[in-house]
Amino acid sequence: MKVNAVYLLLIVLCTQSSLYSQYRKRNNPWILGVGINLIDDSGTGLSGKFKISENYNYSAPISMSLEKRYHNDYGISVMLSHNRFLEGKRVNMQLLEDPISFYAIDTNFKYYITNNWLYTERAMYEGYLTTGAGVSIYNQERATLINAGLGVNIYLSERIRLNLQGLAKLYPGSKNRLASNYYQYNIGLIFRFTDGKICHC
Repeated sequence: MKVNAVYLLLIVLCTQSSLYSQYRKRNNPWILGVGINLIDDSGTGLSGKFKISENYNYSAPISMSLEKRYHNDYGISVMLSHNRFLEGKRVNMQLLEDPISFYAIDTNFKYYITNNWLYTERAMYEGYLTTGAGVSIYNQERATLINAGLGVNIYLSERIRLNLQGLAKLYPGSKNRLASNYYQYNIGLIFRFTDGKICHC
């Protein structure tokens, strides 16, 4: 009887350890994202939102991100973006005479607000609020900006989601001749690594 009890205890401990490990991996994944971005730096406000060809920049608009989730409700992400503002586009209410190379690196905190009413593991979408800060580089001129926005991940498979995100980037300074408030929109795919392929956590 004592031997059977020991075996039973070992089985229970192994089962709990396995379930706990799966829970931690499922709720704390690393997430890799790839996609494209559109930037509206026209300064025209709502009146120019639908003038895509005039006000939006989308030349080589590549974005990549890496996010660490915490207990499914929170995440911290780093995103790299590249774009190019072409001649003839409207930037800060003026038409560009020369193209501008654009790079950005942003670090954002995310709060997955839909977890308050949706069951996370079966939800077809998860929406989040995000805020943070970043550096934007215009032809080698740098500007530090504050970010605020929202996004949604739409379920495609256990590992893959479609990501849609909009960020308002606010420039608090006045010395940079190129930098200003602008909007950045991202669309892409995110890949969840939940089985320890990137790290065992």
